[in-house]
Amino acid sequence: MKKVLYKTNQNNPAVRAYKEAVENGKKNQHVLPQGSKWVVKRADSERASHAFGTQQEATSYAESIAQNQGTAVFVHGSDGRIKDIRDY
Repeated sequence: MKKVLYKTNQNNPAVRAYKEAVENGKKNQHVLPQGSKWVVKRADSERASHAFGTQQEATSYAESIAQNQGTAVFVHGSDGRIKDIRDY
């Protein structure tokens, strides 16, 4: 099991969920802002798999992947912070 160290609030449920997912090797999907687009990116990837014009389009795509893989979607806000977690 891979240990992940964070310099953030460990009591935050989003931070705890992300830490547990990474430690357990889950390939979760992240919906992130990138310039004027919203991208879907796997947790262990440096490159985005797809780019969309809206956050909702990106989230729908990420949810379809997560449902097939039995993983989670971490939806980030425009500031980059996790604002929602959807576990499948």
